[in-house]
Amino acid sequence: MDTAYDPSSEAELPSCSGCRKRKLKCSRQKPACSNCERLQTTCVYEGRRAKPGLKSGAVEGLNQRLGMVPMLMLRSWLTERQKRQETSRKRRRYETSEEEPRRGEYDVIDEVLDDLIDAYFSHVQPWIPMINMRDFRTRAHDNRDQVKVILQAMAVAALRYLEPDGEPLSAEFVKNETCKLRRTVLLDALDGLTVENLQALIIIAFTDIGDGNLDKAWPIIGSLTRTVEYMELSVEAEDRHQRPAVLPPTACLPPPLKWVEEEERRRVFWNIFILDRFSSVVKGWNTSLTAADVCRRLPICGGKWFEDEPAVTPYFGIWDRSRAKIGNSITFLPGHYPSPSHSAGAEATDTESSHGPKTSSTVDMSMVGAFAYYVESIESLSQITTYFLQTRIDFNNRQEVSSWLTRFKELDLRLVHWKMYLPQQWKDSGISREAMPGVMDPNMTVANATHNISLILLHQRIAYPDAELSGIRLPSLCSADTCYNAAMETANMTTKYLEGSSSNLPVSPQLGICAFVSGRVFLDDFG
Repeated sequence: MDTAYDPSSEAELPSCSGCRKRKLKCSRQKPACSNCERLQTTCVYEGRRAKPGLKSGAVEGLNQRLGMVPMLMLRSWLTERQKRQETSRKRRRYETSEEEPRRGEYDVIDEVLDDLIDAYFSHVQPWIPMINMRDFRTRAHDNRDQVKVILQAMAVAALRYLEPDGEPLSAEFVKNETCKLRRTVLLDALDGLTVENLQALIIIAFTDIGDGNLDKAWPIIGSLTRTVEYMELSVEAEDRHQRPAVLPPTACLPPPLKWVEEEERRRVFWNIFILDRFSSVVKGWNTSLTAADVCRRLPICGGKWFEDEPAVTPYFGIWDRSRAKIGNSITFLPGHYPSPSHSAGAEATDTESSHGPKTSSTVDMSMVGAFAYYVESIESLSQITTYFLQTRIDFNNRQEVSSWLTRFKELDLRLVHWKMYLPQQWKDSGISREAMPGVMDPNMTVANATHNISLILLHQRIAYPDAELSGIRLPSLCSADTCYNAAMETANMTTKYLEGSSSNLPVSPQLGICAFVSGRVFLDDFG
């Protein structure tokens, strides 16, 4: 026996690591036990027995390995997906653009140019009609760089509606691509004063509002309202006058080459005007485009613009703040006027109220269409918000209360006249028109819905008076009926429009606001 063997120390030594792994009885000899000596392996005695359970770091290591499983599965899925996409060259190039960093956003758009333009004009253009489809298709193929920023904005708005192989693009791909394109559009569009830059920013702002990202849209709208004035698009070309300035004035835009381009610029302004009024009503802010800034004719009927049939429309009256204060009558502030000399800032000789009784000075409204009535409806909503709801009144002062009630009646009469004098084809949002019978026009649907919420907001405080109005005799019952009927009409109109539209078509954010305001009426009425 080895003289190093000490029986007294056997109990103190644990089994060597080799015997424990092989589950053999260890002789506990030093320097090597009998098993390790026989197997010619290194014999190691640990100073103490390891505690039972998982070793330090084992759980962390297991979690790291488990965390790799989803990534491995994703890689496997992408590999299989890429194999399937090899049968479709168009879809493979489009969807795998993220895996090809050398391909830019513009190259991606180039792959599906015609499909992208089709998707934009069928899904988005109806709500913001400002780009002439025929003219734009020609420019997109013949002068691509000039409309590059518009194409990128179109991709932000319409990429989600593309189906290159009959299947929608993945939500993750659309999100990543549109985020990159949106940043590119903002950088490029704010780098110069062009109509194309304004159009691109309008598309981005509309898309942000539709996606619920209102905080992202407000700065864009603020920039648009100032820029459109810098570019003198808030005034008709024949009414522009040079203003005194330190530096000599320079023309931001060349004269339009044809009437279609002139009308397109007019529509760009009115779309910015709508965004300005929308943000003012929703957030309670002051409007940026005022009577001092605006001297514009209403947009022409969309059919005549599409067919390139020039015509003249009336100027639209924006109220001057000082003349429209409560206490001043608004009866003689015209809704339209034939020339700047008859603007809303001056007294009118007739009692026309929006579409009031015809007189010798009544303007011709036969050339305007649904988009023009949409402009009128949102301006009426803005007037009610600015010149009635936001006006501070001392309800203990009889004179102020009398002026407030007079303003209520004047605004109510203008709303009644607006609906009364609408052409028959637009009273039902276009269902009865000859051109497209049975189809509700998107802009006229929103115009009628906006008119209804104007009625609701005007009558709501009368219908459901608070404690501040408790001592004043008010026609509450009649106003409550007006609110209920307007809300019911909006609900029916919205339902009918949605039932007649494809489920993948977007809806104007303003139509959602109208449904929300109408829904509150039902809660108040049945609450």
